[in-house]
Amino acid sequence: MKVAEVGKCEQKKISKLIFNTIIPRPIAWITTASRSGVVNLAPFSFYNAITTKPPLVFVSIGKRKDGSEKDTVRNIKETGEFVINVVTKDFLDKMVETGNDLPPNESEVEKFNIETVPSKKVKPPIVKGVPAALECKLREILEIGDTPMSVIIGEVVVIHYTDGIFQSSKNIVGRTGGKRYIVIDKEIELR
Repeated sequence: MKVAEVGKCEQKKISKLIFNTIIPRPIAWITTASRSGVVNLAPFSFYNAITTKPPLVFVSIGKRKDGSEKDTVRNIKETGEFVINVVTKDFLDKMVETGNDLPPNESEVEKFNIETVPSKKVKPPIVKGVPAALECKLREILEIGDTPMSVIIGEVVVIHYTDGIFQSSKNIVGRTGGKRYIVIDKEIELR
């Protein structure tokens, strides 16, 4: 087995090893709204649950290539609200499209013709047709790392779901290394 020692190996290699070994990563397809009401929709794969009591989640979001904050981070800082939509195979192409940087005054929802429905307790909407969505209120933001990354901790205040989510996670999409994704098509239930 080869060894890549952090600090003695180029950062690009370390990043690729992290991306290719911590897999599959769930995807937070996040809707936010700016103060002026522009709806932003973007995917992030450094995301997971922290605890269920209270229900807390985190998502780690880097900067744009020019070093500026992404719209998602800015909107969450300004409004304190966001929605995490669960991505299925049916939404994979649209999700990838929404990963492209658009100007702050341009909505991915409008540009890519993505239907939404209102949330119950937060302003950002839910992507219509997803199997589950988590309405979140901002709990805390940590700035971590050399870049730095914004680690957003959100408290889930409402969970929208279809009954099927209790029986199966089939067709839910995760991220692997590079530009590769995985679709759950086989589940193993252990007794």
